[in-house]
Amino acid sequence: MKKLLYILNDCMRRFSYERIAGLCQAVRRMDEPTNLYIIRTDGHSAFAPEHNHGEYNIFRLPNYGDFDGILLDINSIYNGKSDDSFSESVLYAVRAARASGKPVISIANDLEDFYFVGIDNYAAMQSVIRHLHKAQGLADFWFAMGPTDNFEAQRRARALMDYCRDNGLPCEEGRFYYESFTMECGAHAFEQLRARFGGALPQAVICANDRIALGVCHAAETAGYCIPRDFMVTGFDNDDASSFLTPSITSVDQLSWTTGETCVDAMRRIWRGEALPRRIYTPTEIVFRESTGHSTQDQTHQRKQIAEYMNQNSIVSDFSYKLSALQYRLPQCSSIEEICLAFVQCVGILNLKGMRLILDSTLFEYGRAIQIQNHDGTLWESADGLPTCGYSDTMELVFSWDAGKAAQFTRQRIGSHLETSRYAGDRENYLFAPLHFMEYTVGYFCIWDCVEMVRIHAVSTIVNALTVALRNFFTRKNLTYVNRVLSGISMKDDLTGLYNRLGYHNVACPLFRRLCESGGRSGILFIDMDRLKYINDNYGHAHGDRAIQCVANAISHCIPENAVPIRYGGDEFMVLLPTEGEEPVRKLLAAISAALPGEAKALGVPVAPEVSVGFVLASPDGGKSLDEYVAEADALMYRTKKEKKASRTP
Repeated sequence: MKKLLYILNDCMRRFSYERIAGLCQAVRRMDEPTNLYIIRTDGHSAFAPEHNHGEYNIFRLPNYGDFDGILLDINSIYNGKSDDSFSESVLYAVRAARASGKPVISIANDLEDFYFVGIDNYAAMQSVIRHLHKAQGLADFWFAMGPTDNFEAQRRARALMDYCRDNGLPCEEGRFYYESFTMECGAHAFEQLRARFGGALPQAVICANDRIALGVCHAAETAGYCIPRDFMVTGFDNDDASSFLTPSITSVDQLSWTTGETCVDAMRRIWRGEALPRRIYTPTEIVFRESTGHSTQDQTHQRKQIAEYMNQNSIVSDFSYKLSALQYRLPQCSSIEEICLAFVQCVGILNLKGMRLILDSTLFEYGRAIQIQNHDGTLWESADGLPTCGYSDTMELVFSWDAGKAAQFTRQRIGSHLETSRYAGDRENYLFAPLHFMEYTVGYFCIWDCVEMVRIHAVSTIVNALTVALRNFFTRKNLTYVNRVLSGISMKDDLTGLYNRLGYHNVACPLFRRLCESGGRSGILFIDMDRLKYINDNYGHAHGDRAIQCVANAISHCIPENAVPIRYGGDEFMVLLPTEGEEPVRKLLAAISAALPGEAKALGVPVAPEVSVGFVLASPDGGKSLDEYVAEADALMYRTKKEKKASRTP
């Protein structure tokens, strides 16, 4: 079984779907069984850097050396330079592919040391301007280009410059506008170029892609111009919108099905040991439409396009209704299980073979891992937080569903890397999409047989909905955690750090009830500090406070962890502890008294405090409340204090 890794930044482009579909179809036809593993992201320069960081983090998920071949389709986010302008995870993908020792094909981006498969951007763009110049007699152009550091944009711009120079056409720098591959770039290009030329228009605006062309058309229409009457527009990539909007856009079709099939064929030949050229170019085709004055395509082809579009829209419509119902249900889900089952119902119409949800178990630790330490009232939380680089060893397979089978919730630890043995079908495709809260890694989502979902651009929709659902769910858990923290803080005495009277009611009383219900015995100590007034009068109230701290520290350091210490009020303390009898309590009292001189010295108290103590043993069948036992211990303490005071009287 061969394993082919495909690293893709999708951005929901039509040709991305066609490449995936072509790859999947070619994989199914291979003589040797081969599985396709797609690591899919949806990063974009318009998104926040923190979001893109979290999105591209999934590039660190696979062990690149575990695969027999690697396809890199990251032209939109990587230009071949190893510098800080790219996410470290994007650089990691390139470096890991290079270090894997396996054959690597770079799609649409000519990267050093890798095979290249893609169109000849230079020749394709020259065919566009050649047609406008030679066939339609145009000679005055503006050029709306993409980002200057993108390989495809660079090649397309260079083709236009060279053609104009070779044919004596004006091509000064002022005719070019560079920005991005978005509609905003087209709108900005039209506005700024029109301003540069004092309102005069060219005969045609040649754009680096269809989205830019749509932006030019929209801006021109808003300004009162008509295309192609006032000037012509061309695009590139043949996106869906270029076919069905008015005017439809003349474009270059990359025939991306061929790209996917060519990649698989090239990889198969490499595996067989055949010699290949480093660059393999795939064909393109100019599609002439209304934006250059052409009529639409022949009716047969047009009807076929409309039928495909309507069929896709029908599925999208059904899916949208399901998604609306899902988004209504999600806020009502009280568990991860309910969230996952809601998603199964939503995507059932997309002919998936299965889904997997992998999450960092740290997410589940909020609340469950919060414990209040009885002896000093501090809170402890075991969750270390979510990673921002790679995946932690605490990743768990939380949910799995296969078509025709019941969903399973396993909570099975799977570690920090993709284990392909868990996805070992026969000529199958598995798509992995990242789940993250901005830069913080949450997990990933696996779709088994993804073509239909990619075709209707539903991957991003589902992943975004799942991310929001998870964030809301765990935010609610976090609020519970925060409330517990705040509750713990409010139960602590500021001076001593022991529980206060609120802690007595919220911690000591429930512990006492549990001990009684389980048949356990408990000891109740009531401790009062002797001669606090003497210390206050002779050394000041600051030393009096430190003397109280001495007693609290001695209690805290001597009692067992399962005991609950309370500052009952002023210089009075109370301790509840599980015990089997009287002897352990007596030893504890002796330890507290012995610790007082050392605590006094540590805090600089001039006189080591002493204490009077009363204690009682509570029986589970005694029928008394904790308040009643405390009152008994208090009375015994007062008797002891009175006896000590009498013994000091001359």
